[in-house]
Amino acid sequence: MRKFILLLTAFFFLFGCLFAVPQASIAVPKWGHPVFGTDWVPGDEDEAEGENEATDEEVYEKDRGPAWARDEHPSLQGLRRAYENVSKNGASPVAQQVLKRLIEARTVSEEIYELEETTEDEEALEAVAGNEEVREALVREAKRVRAEIRQQFGEEKALAWALKKLGKAMYKLGDRIAAEETLVEAAGIAREDKEVYEALNEMYARMPGKEMPVFIKGEKVQFDVPPRVVKGRTLVPLRKLAEALEGTVAWDAVNRQVVLSQGTKVIVLGIGKTTANVDGQEVALDVPAVIVNGRVLVPLRFVSEALDAQVDYYPASSMVVVH
Repeated sequence: MRKFILLLTAFFFLFGCLFAVPQASIAVPKWGHPVFGTDWVPGDEDEAEGENEATDEEVYEKDRGPAWARDEHPSLQGLRRAYENVSKNGASPVAQQVLKRLIEARTVSEEIYELEETTEDEEALEAVAGNEEVREALVREAKRVRAEIRQQFGEEKALAWALKKLGKAMYKLGDRIAAEETLVEAAGIAREDKEVYEALNEMYARMPGKEMPVFIKGEKVQFDVPPRVVKGRTLVPLRKLAEALEGTVAWDAVNRQVVLSQGTKVIVLGIGKTTANVDGQEVALDVPAVIVNGRVLVPLRFVSEALDAQVDYYPASSMVVVH
């Protein structure tokens, strides 16, 4: 019996050492924790681990930058960076307002109107053009909007409207290549829109050395032999002109003349001759057809009007538009 009592006592002693002491050590004594003081309360290990993970995540997010820099299109990031820099430096309040309105725009139409308003206002244009970072940010944003409207605007009229306004804005912001590309695209959709051609005329007039631009039914035609002006008349390669006007060309080597046919119409022009034959009627020419580098060049206006097309000439840039 005595041995049994000793064994039982030893068992309870070991049990107390293993379980009771560690639990008691976690409790806060009434005089407080020796390091953290009387207000210290032991925390839960899982909770502490979660806090550490959250802190690590915050640090990681901070390293990656703000949300807009991670998720938005690069052009929008550029707008925000430009706005932050302009605001930080206390630069033009006008430029700040322009950037702010573009950032806050909710639709591409709002952005198009804002870009148009900015570039048509002399003070606003001067403010944004005078800061290279701001100007470049606006050009990048205009290109982004152009890409979006190509996907969003299914109606040709709406797309042409947007392209026209963006092209004019791009030109005033100093990106002539993007401006020409955008306005030429608009002309291809809205073939009769004189405002588009007037914008192109203004742009081409300021581009010295640019090849004489010719548009036929909204398409800018590229000739293998450049158009030329002789005695105030524009001469262009006949085959390209005929194809654009849905006609066909035949060469009469014996008589050194070309025969242009379109439906029931037939036009005959002899090389070097100052007369042409239109549907059997002889007509006088101001300038004869000529051969240059193996190509027959003919008076553009005469041939176009003989095929019932309308011709508009823009003297500032020497641009010709055939409808």
